[in-house]
Amino acid sequence: MSSPVEQVTELDPGTRRDGARLTHYLVAALLARTADEGARVALVIFALDRTGSAAVGGTLVATLLLPHVVAAPLVGGLVDRSRRPAAVLAAAIAVFAGALAALVALLGHAPLWQTYLVLAIAGCCGPAVTGGLTSQLAALAGPGREARAFALDSLCYNVAGMVGPATVGLVAASASPSTATLALAAAGGLGALGVASLRLLPSAAAAERTRAVDLLQGARAIARNPALRTITLATSVGQLGLGGMAVVATTLAAAAHEPSRAGLLLSVTAGGAFVGSLLWAWRPLPASRAPRVTVWAMVAVGIPLALAAAVHSLPLAAALFALSGLFTGPFGAALFLARSHLATEAIRTQVFTIGAGLKVAASAIGVGLLGLATDLPASAQLLVVAAFPVVAGIAGGVQLRPRPGAGVGGHIDAC
Repeated sequence: MSSPVEQVTELDPGTRRDGARLTHYLVAALLARTADEGARVALVIFALDRTGSAAVGGTLVATLLLPHVVAAPLVGGLVDRSRRPAAVLAAAIAVFAGALAALVALLGHAPLWQTYLVLAIAGCCGPAVTGGLTSQLAALAGPGREARAFALDSLCYNVAGMVGPATVGLVAASASPSTATLALAAAGGLGALGVASLRLLPSAAAAERTRAVDLLQGARAIARNPALRTITLATSVGQLGLGGMAVVATTLAAAAHEPSRAGLLLSVTAGGAFVGSLLWAWRPLPASRAPRVTVWAMVAVGIPLALAAAVHSLPLAAALFALSGLFTGPFGAALFLARSHLATEAIRTQVFTIGAGLKVAASAIGVGLLGLATDLPASAQLLVVAAFPVVAGIAGGVQLRPRPGAGVGGHIDAC
């Protein structure tokens, strides 16, 4: 049986070069996202090692994540208007990697505000690692192959979500937290080199030689398209709960008197997402159905978590976490496909970065909300986590329900 990458290009033997470009993209994206995912763990471990305070680590993570939503329109607009989008994306990823390396020299040796400033700059580059890269995938894959390509990209996120934290844990244990942070910086730097060598074509907006970047162009387009507006709001609200998964997994494992099993719960969730992405790559649904798949898959992600609140067996809870993760793969792939289908080329990157920025910011807020709710029983915390994606997904499904004589939504134009 052919691999998922080969399936993307199997329609025409002459497109094997596109398959090589897609593989090139996936390797570069995996390296950059491994640095991004690992940084969220490394900052806490490194801060505890250098300052003796896990609270400082938490504020460092927040400083890294929150700028995503502010910088997303600018990063997306710059990529959309650049004649060399690969260079813009690579430069942003390189700055992100450089900031992680600078952190090793600053934290504990310089005023804390300097560390926060460097991480805020890194956070402003974060949208390039997420939505910025994903927005380029449709052009790399070619017409008719976008659905499977986005499934592979969703898979890339899942793998990075496992490899990044695991790398930090292994290197920090065998060497030191500072070495682990530098390893992530090296991965990000290699990812930047890989992105820089990609041949990405400029968008139509770049051909117009527009000098100014309209920061509100993508936001206006999202607001004016019902389907895109719905999936953007629904996924952001849903992430308010799902962002607290690490916190609730730790609480649940501690309640079962097995705190070390928190990693197991998160690992089986990531493993389920891995399988879900493969299933979507094997049998993807058409782009026209992607918006509805996105919101209903989000409901399917939340329901097993709600059921886990009623069980008292950690293995059964782990099985429900894995089932929740299984729907995360199709959720991510369908979301990427919906954004690509609904946005025109001229504003596609900005639409992707705004959506990704909102999700990252919502995730950071979700961690804070669960942090305030740590006194609640583990079952109550699980219900809070599950309620956000379930309610947001159902509301989105109602908004996107088919109406006689009306489609889900077409392309949005540059405004």
